[in-house]
Amino acid sequence: MRTRPPNSAKPPARESETEERTLPEPTSVADPDQLTEAAELYHTIGRVIRLLRHSGDLGSLSPGAASALATVARSGPLRLGDLANIERVSAPTMSRIVTGLEKSGYLTREADPEDGRAQLLSATEAAHNLVTGLTSARIQRFAAALDHLAPDQRQSLRSALETLIGALEQ
Repeated sequence: MRTRPPNSAKPPARESETEERTLPEPTSVADPDQLTEAAELYHTIGRVIRLLRHSGDLGSLSPGAASALATVARSGPLRLGDLANIERVSAPTMSRIVTGLEKSGYLTREADPEDGRAQLLSATEAAHNLVTGLTSARIQRFAAALDHLAPDQRQSLRSALETLIGALEQ
């Protein structure tokens, strides 16, 4: 075992040890009951997602790929960078996702008529069928579960989830 001579200088600290980390300030919720309720809802939503992930053919797609595919199918032709921004991922990550979706026959690329250097991504008919649930066992199962809710409950659920998404995106 080597030891340093008594008067030798300590090696400089790595940059990550010396820089001060700045983390976003957590939003403080003083009410413990509200925090308990938030934790319970958070875990319930996670459980719903896990149950849906383990059913059906969209299971062959990662959650990120399924989300990107649904965005392109619903929003029409998009540039890769615009899709990455909507999905809140980096362009290289979206590029990998898009390449996989293209190889699976769910997306096509064509030149952007406004900028020949850019490409537009479009969903294929197979993608539309998968996203709309026509060929998706996962969506079929979810639709069957939604049948246990009254129409006003489904609308309330949709509205509440859209409000949560908006609050989380801020």
